[in-house]
Amino acid sequence: MFRFLFFLFSLSVLPPMATAATPLDAKTLSKFLDPLPSPSRIDGTLTGPQAPLIMTVSEFAKQILPSDFKQGPFQGKSLVWGYNEQYPGPTIEARRGVSTHVFYKNKLEHPQLQKYLPIDQTLHWADPENMGSHMHTGMPISMGTNMESYAGPIPTVTHLHGAEVESASDGEPEAWFTSDFKLKGKNWVSEIYHYPNSQEATTLWYHDHSLGMTRLTVFSGLVGMYLLRDSKREPKGLPEGVYEREIILQDKSFDTEGQLYFPREGSNPTIHPFWIPEFFGDTITVNGKAWPRFDVEPARYRLRIVNASNARFYNLSFENNTPFWQIGTDGGFLDAPVKLQELLLSPGERADVIVDFSKLTAHMKFLLKNSAKTPFPDGDAPDPETTAQVMQFQVVPLAHKDRSIDPQTMPKSYLRATNPIQKLAATVKSDTPVRHLTLVEHMSETDEPITAMINNLRWMSPVTETPRVGSTEVWEIINTTMDTHPIHLHLVQFQLLNRQSFDMDSYLNAYKASFPGGHFIPESGVPRPKDPSFPSGNLDVTPYLQGAPRGPDANEDGWKDTIRVGHGEVARFVIRWAPTDAPAQGPRSPRVGMNFFPFTPSLKQGELDPLTGYKTGPGYVWHCHILDHEDNDMMRPYKVLP
Repeated sequence: MFRFLFFLFSLSVLPPMATAATPLDAKTLSKFLDPLPSPSRIDGTLTGPQAPLIMTVSEFAKQILPSDFKQGPFQGKSLVWGYNEQYPGPTIEARRGVSTHVFYKNKLEHPQLQKYLPIDQTLHWADPENMGSHMHTGMPISMGTNMESYAGPIPTVTHLHGAEVESASDGEPEAWFTSDFKLKGKNWVSEIYHYPNSQEATTLWYHDHSLGMTRLTVFSGLVGMYLLRDSKREPKGLPEGVYEREIILQDKSFDTEGQLYFPREGSNPTIHPFWIPEFFGDTITVNGKAWPRFDVEPARYRLRIVNASNARFYNLSFENNTPFWQIGTDGGFLDAPVKLQELLLSPGERADVIVDFSKLTAHMKFLLKNSAKTPFPDGDAPDPETTAQVMQFQVVPLAHKDRSIDPQTMPKSYLRATNPIQKLAATVKSDTPVRHLTLVEHMSETDEPITAMINNLRWMSPVTETPRVGSTEVWEIINTTMDTHPIHLHLVQFQLLNRQSFDMDSYLNAYKASFPGGHFIPESGVPRPKDPSFPSGNLDVTPYLQGAPRGPDANEDGWKDTIRVGHGEVARFVIRWAPTDAPAQGPRSPRVGMNFFPFTPSLKQGELDPLTGYKTGPGYVWHCHILDHEDNDMMRPYKVLP
C-alpha cells in the first residue's frame, strides 16, 4: 500500500552543495494575511509559426509564504521555477479555431533550487548526461545504479493537459530538452509547439512533463492555466472579468529558511534512494500563495479550479454551506449545472464552478475547507490547523451590479443549447473492443512499494495499446492496489461508463497464481491466459464482481481526461479517438479509420503531416496522475493506428 511517509532527512544521501535543512512547522505561519493572487493573462490568438508566444522556464524568488515571513537568504521569498518569471505561469487565453504557437525556452542551466530537490537517478528518467547505467545485471532495465542526486542541467518539456493536439506538441515525456536545446530526448521533434485549439471551450492547464522528475518540476512551480473560449457556442451570462478567477491548488512544504522542502529519503533506499510513493505537503497554496484571503463581492463568481498537487486529493466545501454549481468538467460544459455541497478533485482534474455569494453581507468571513484523506481514500484525515484549510473568503461591498445568470434558474439546455454532450454509452455494442487492464503494485520484502504499474509493465516496455483513429473502445481498468489512482489519457477526452466493486483479495490471489509457476512475476506483463475466450492475458474479473455497476456521479457525466479509479474497483471508460463534438451516431459520426482531428495522430515520428505541414511526434501516453507514481513507471505509451 502506498502510505504517508514523514519527512525524514538523511544527511548521508545529500548531493554536493546541499546543506541540512530543518522543516518549517506550518502551524507557525500566519493565515489569510495576503490577497489571492491573480495570474497574468496572455492573448494566445496573437501568435504564428514565425511569431510564437515565448514562454521561458527560469528560476526566481517569490513570496509564497505569508508576507510577514521574512526569514532566510531571500528575506522570506522562496526559490521557484516558473514560466516567464511567474508562478503560476501566465494564463493563456485561446480562441477555438485560432491556433496558438508557443516557443518554450528552458533556462535552467544550473539552478540554485536544484540542491533542494532529490532527483533520483535510479528511476527510468530523462537522464540528460546519461550518468545512470541501465545495463547492470540483476535489476530491472528501467533502473539505474547512480545513487547520488543529479546535479546537471535540468530537462523540461511542457504538456498542455487535456488538449486535442498533435503528438509533436503534446509534451511527451521523452521529448525533453535542456537549456538552449543543448541536450534533447529521443522523442524531441520541434522547438515550436502548435496548439490547433479545435476542441470545445474548456479549462486546460499546462505543466512540465519531463520523464521521471515531473513530481519535482511541478512541485517547483512549472504550472499554469490555459482557457479555451468559443464565443459562438459558450453560454451567455456567465460571470466574467473580475468575477471569473483561476484557482490552482497545490500543497508544499518549506524549511525554516523559507525554501521548498522535499523529502530526501526513499521508502526503499537501497533500490531508490530518494523516491517516495506519494508527496504530501503541510502547506496549502492557492495560485502560488500559502493560505490566501479571497475578497469577494456579494455576487456570483466563476471559479476555474485545477488540482495541481503531486498526490493530494481535495474534497472542498465551504464552512458556511455555500453550494457549488458545477457547470463544466475537464473537457467542457456539462449539459446542465450540478449543485454540490462538496467538490472532490483528484490530481489533474478540473472543475468549472459557479459560487453564488450574492446573499451574503459585507465583512462576513468563512473558510474553504478540505476533508480528503491522504493517501485517498483511507489514509490520515487532514490536519484541522493546516491541510484542512484552503483559503479564507471575505465579503466586501458590491462594486458592480451582478448581471450574470443564476445557475439555480438556468434552463436545462442552457449550457449546451446547440451541442448537447454526445453520449458514447449508447454506441457501445456487443462487438465494441474491450481492453482489460490492471493496476498492480510491486512490493519490497519489507512491504514497501517499489513501483506501481499499468498492466504489470513499465514505461519502456513495448506498446500494447494501439487503438485505431475514429474507433470507439471500452477500457476496463481493474485496480488491485490500495490507492485511488487518477487515470489520465493524452489526446482524447472520454466518458465514464460505470464503476463496480470486486473482491480484490480473491482476485489478486488468483491473478498472481495465474503467472507461470504460480507466482507473480513483476514487470513481465500479463499472465498467460488460461481461457482463450478471454484473450487479454489478464485474469477475467467477472467472477469476482460485487454489486451492480454504478454510473458516473452527476458532475462526472461529461467529457473527462482524468478520472478516479478506486481501490478494489473496476472503472470502465468509453473512449473514442475523435473530437468531443463529433456526432456519436448517424451518418456523420466517426468510423474506424476515419480521422476527424485537424492533424493526423497515426503518423510515425518525423513524418510530415499533410494536414498541418509539421513533422509529427512519437505518439501519446496514458498514466496515473499522482506524479510520484507516473515518475516511477505508472505510465504507458500508446499508438493511434490508421
